[in-house]
Amino acid sequence: MAEISVTQLNKYFGEHHVLKDVSFEILRGERVGLIGSNGSGKTTLFKILTGAMDYDSGEVYVNREGRVGLLEQLPEYPADMTVRQVLMSAFSHLFALERELRELERDMDASPDVLDRYARLTARYEAEGGYEYETRYNMMTNGLDIPPDMQDRAFMSLSGGEKTRVNLARIMLSGTDILLLDEPTNHLDLDTIGWLESYLKSYRGTAVVISHDRYFLDEATTRTLELEDGVLTSFPGNYSYYVDKKEELREQLEAAKKRQDKEIARLEFTVERMKGWGLGNKKVMKRAFAMEKRLQRIERIETMKKQKVMKNRFAVADASGDEVYNINKLSFGYDRALAEPFDAQVLKGERIALLGPNGCGKTTMLKTILGLLPPLSGVVLEGVGVKTGYLPQVVSFDRPDRNLVDTLLFETNCSTQAARDRLASFGFRGEEVFKTVDVLSGGEKTRLKLCLFMSDSVNTLFLDEPTNHLDLISREWLEESIDDFSETMIFVSHDRYFINRFATRVWQMEDGRLLDYSGNYDEFLRKREVERLRALALPKPKEDKPAPAPRQKTNPGQNAKVSEKQRRDRRREIKKIEDRLGEIDEQMAASPDDYVLLQQLVEEKDQLEERLLTLYEEEEEA
Repeated sequence: MAEISVTQLNKYFGEHHVLKDVSFEILRGERVGLIGSNGSGKTTLFKILTGAMDYDSGEVYVNREGRVGLLEQLPEYPADMTVRQVLMSAFSHLFALERELRELERDMDASPDVLDRYARLTARYEAEGGYEYETRYNMMTNGLDIPPDMQDRAFMSLSGGEKTRVNLARIMLSGTDILLLDEPTNHLDLDTIGWLESYLKSYRGTAVVISHDRYFLDEATTRTLELEDGVLTSFPGNYSYYVDKKEELREQLEAAKKRQDKEIARLEFTVERMKGWGLGNKKVMKRAFAMEKRLQRIERIETMKKQKVMKNRFAVADASGDEVYNINKLSFGYDRALAEPFDAQVLKGERIALLGPNGCGKTTMLKTILGLLPPLSGVVLEGVGVKTGYLPQVVSFDRPDRNLVDTLLFETNCSTQAARDRLASFGFRGEEVFKTVDVLSGGEKTRLKLCLFMSDSVNTLFLDEPTNHLDLISREWLEESIDDFSETMIFVSHDRYFINRFATRVWQMEDGRLLDYSGNYDEFLRKREVERLRALALPKPKEDKPAPAPRQKTNPGQNAKVSEKQRRDRRREIKKIEDRLGEIDEQMAASPDDYVLLQQLVEEKDQLEERLLTLYEEEEEA
């Protein structure tokens, strides 16, 4: 059954045709990713689905029997509304039932109809979780790390990540049947993003997600809707499937268009020849005009529009020395140290990802190494020939009242034509270059800052959340630019695709310590999992070993066959346990209130993880 159905939907803003004959259906239980460049109409479509915005023509159906939850990019609440009040608004339907029940209780002797209504409302109150909402509230605030002191603060005083966490909790507490999530991973740390992925995988309702996080889309969605130039296209798979399928369709359309163009050229040539032959011959001329009309009726194949590729490279300075930074007993923070003192050496060409939960001090550490903040103790020794460039998380400009051209003229001292050429290469074309900086979106400000940033000659990059607010096309463009930069980079990011592509080393901030791992994000996760399993493994009591049996002579070939069979069996068992652990995680996420089942699953999980650690160690030895 379709939970959402849209037919021939059109929406205009003035003369701008935002949504053009958009049609699609989303069935109950589907998890759909909605993608497209910034300004393509994704948020507009969400507002139409929730009824917050009108449309010009078409039909929109959303199943109103269930509740619809919308996670907005920039939620607004009254200035004095606390986090607790925002979260409790999820139970407003229960509070309304409570009030009606209290009123009926005062009138219980009135009539059988009142008693009947009271019984029905009581059953409904119980079915919708009225007697357990406080328990659900406590579980959700603990799971999403919303402590009591945060619950007493004003919502509008929270950071972006904290606001997103609170709104996610509010939506999920409300028991929605249809989730509309607009950029849910913005400002979330990696642990919270992973938790959200697990939640969506076990979510029994319908979910539609706008996101530029490719890793998240692959993990959390099973279908992709693309909005491009107001036209919507559906792909029956996750983001990676969409990328492969779209490229395949593009190639097929281009090949078909070449064949059609060739055939049209042949027919046009034939028509012209027949017109020449047909002078004075009515039959031939009639055939020529008939063929010409047929040519006019041919529906021309339209190929997929290729996005304009922004090709820019960092202006690279002369190479630095082999040792870029030597860090000795460094402690950083403001009024107190955010981590234990640590030592590290950064070598030329390394690309270090700095990871950790929100608020742990990643940006502070980045600024301390860069020299923008003084260390509390210890020292950072900069190597020979190091020339740094820093892209901050919060992009700002000294004169936001200037337009884009003037900003480049004053910042880079270039000519007007050079400024316009450089802006065009960063996607700012035509009249856009005369917009003032203060009206730009978050993604446009980041692109403009990159335009200025990449003109400086550097050999060591410091990037703090560089892909924030960038759409998929801009992210890919930035990644291609970094690919060409072969020098040193230290960066903070929650974009796992970006981390996995560039990190050669990971610094993880955890419980006030800095942990150092070599390799990319996938390798980091594998090492962390082995550490976790080892920490869970309990020491086994010593047993009296029996006297070893006399060794029997076997030939080497037989030993090799036995060893290979054991390795195959061991790997099969590892795969089986890993699959079962995944099933257990899904069962636990789907049944957070069933404490008996949770206890059974935890016990089974502990036993399986202990066995898995043993198998890992055997595999490593083999």
